[in-house]
Amino acid sequence: MFRPPAGPIDKFYAWAILAQKKRIVGPILRQALKFRGIDIPAKTLDPGTGLILRHAGSVVVHGLTRIGRNVMLHQGVTVGRSDIWQEPDPDFKGFVLADNVILGANAVVVAKSGTLVVAEGSVVGANSVLTKSTGPWEIWSGVPARKTGTRPH
Repeated sequence: MFRPPAGPIDKFYAWAILAQKKRIVGPILRQALKFRGIDIPAKTLDPGTGLILRHAGSVVVHGLTRIGRNVMLHQGVTVGRSDIWQEPDPDFKGFVLADNVILGANAVVVAKSGTLVVAEGSVVGANSVLTKSTGPWEIWSGVPARKTGTRPH
């Protein structure tokens, strides 16, 4: 399976996202990342995740998201609640972007209850709207997204 390595700018972004936890520099980094169009809370990442932000810009990830290792997010990705006009469902637990997930340009992952899991190795195609969990190594595309294939691993 081909996977482009995290480059120096990807490593910088991952460092900056994690450094948002720091007391003094954190708020400054938070605003700098938002200015760059990256709204990813520090609590979504673990150190050494290998997060890859391809063409980073306008990337928004909900605070109740767990991002695995070697996840690739392209420009315009949104991960968030689908019912933002009302109080969150008490059953809403957030999102899991498991290891080796790829979210294509302008992909949207939304849920209103439970936990939506983008399983290991899954791909959500560009401009797709994913509203339910995927299985491992699946390819999803369309609006709403449907399984369109499997991915070798």
